[in-house]
Amino acid sequence: MNRLTRQILFTGLLTVAFVRLPAQVHTFEIRLGSRVIGAVEARCNVNGASRNMQIKSKIETAFMSKFTDISCEYADNILVASKVVRSNGKSDQGKEVITRRNGTRYMIDLEGDKSTLDNVQIRHSVSDLYFTEPQQVTSVYSETLGKLLSIKPLGNGAYELSLPEGKKNIYRYQKGALVEVEVNHTLGKAYIVRTS
Repeated sequence: MNRLTRQILFTGLLTVAFVRLPAQVHTFEIRLGSRVIGAVEARCNVNGASRNMQIKSKIETAFMSKFTDISCEYADNILVASKVVRSNGKSDQGKEVITRRNGTRYMIDLEGDKSTLDNVQIRHSVSDLYFTEPQQVTSVYSETLGKLLSIKPLGNGAYELSLPEGKKNIYRYQKGALVEVEVNHTLGKAYIVRTS
């Protein structure tokens, strides 16, 4: 390969490496039995070594209205900050969970209760599960609970996420893409089903 060809190839590769990739946006319906009771929009923007994810969900029934906004920021594949805001649809400020990386620890403010996770680099969070099949991942950080949770493969693209108090959610993937989440809720099983 001559020098000019190598230079053109190298310049082209550099250009591709620094181009901002378009956002991944996935939408889901939240179903309880045969009824659609809400929606989820999952958005991931990648810009070089930075990644930002936003998960917005809304549940509306005759008995309740609930909104949740989750945002996560990664630098070099390590979580640097996340914020969760939950609201019941009234004019109140809602409840917040804020996680920030500070050196080798994470400072967690869970609705006013402060704690830390020491000597850890969070590489996977629950939000990541909307965009990437968790192959060879054994734990993910729950932005809403402020805890690391274990996840294990069940086979055939299914993964079990263990929640506190013994509850388990099942994430199902086809060709690496999330298609359904089975959520074990106090009202019964709900399903988050991908629509686009």
